[in-house]
Amino acid sequence: MAQQRTKKPMRVRTAKTIKYVLLKFLKDNRIESAREIDYQTIKRWLARLKEAGKRPDTLNKYAMSLRPFVAYMVGKKLIAGTEFEQFEIPERGATGRKNWLQLEVVNRVIADSKDPDLTLVLFCGFHTGLRKSEIIAAKVNWFDLNAGLLHVQNDLASGFVLKDRENRVIPLTHVFKGFLAGSLGQRDGTSYVLRPDQEPGASGYRYDFKRALYSHFKRCGVECSIHDMRRSFASNLGSRGISIYKVARWLGDGVSVVEKSYGYLAPADRDIDALSLA
Repeated sequence: MAQQRTKKPMRVRTAKTIKYVLLKFLKDNRIESAREIDYQTIKRWLARLKEAGKRPDTLNKYAMSLRPFVAYMVGKKLIAGTEFEQFEIPERGATGRKNWLQLEVVNRVIADSKDPDLTLVLFCGFHTGLRKSEIIAAKVNWFDLNAGLLHVQNDLASGFVLKDRENRVIPLTHVFKGFLAGSLGQRDGTSYVLRPDQEPGASGYRYDFKRALYSHFKRCGVECSIHDMRRSFASNLGSRGISIYKVARWLGDGVSVVEKSYGYLAPADRDIDALSLA
């Protein structure tokens, strides 16, 4: 239902995550009827998962997935709602330093790729900050080589919706643009850039490049995740003094979120030397 609503329809992967959590909750607690759900059952379930070693971030995600379901059930008067006023979301775990690769390493990792599809994935991650789902959903007509721009877009026909639902534009680096000029050629603009004829697999993605990418990182001797490519994109820009506002626009994230995550990387500001003046 949430995917069909006209106002802010739920993204496919979000719906799958919530469905997984709900089914796990029902199975773990042997619940057969909605009327068996109460706050204490949820509280005990989360406590058991914590004792079993589930990470704080996982517990937070499970509770966040359950809360709107519970609110819906209360609204429909399928379960009593008074005790759910106590529903507390477990805190996420403390955030440590996020991993990212410096530009010299990024350039080496890209140069060492011999596979065109893998090279495209690396450029999309390290040079445009695209998320995994966006790389897989990218179509030829997203790339305007004449203007040197990448148009990241919702594709309602295929059911692809961006995380923030807002289309965005990212300028292409000259090296990525040069690579694309040789790889896209005269291809149909509506076709996918990666494996255009491939159907969705068991993972839920139309094409999952995770294994090939991680094998390449291992050969290169670097520790990097798919999302670390996006972090590297933002971190390398931030550490070279590029405006946080620009980085936020290119990432499709809020300025405050990007400033919190990457603002500390800004180069030293010599205005501090005003304190040295006699």
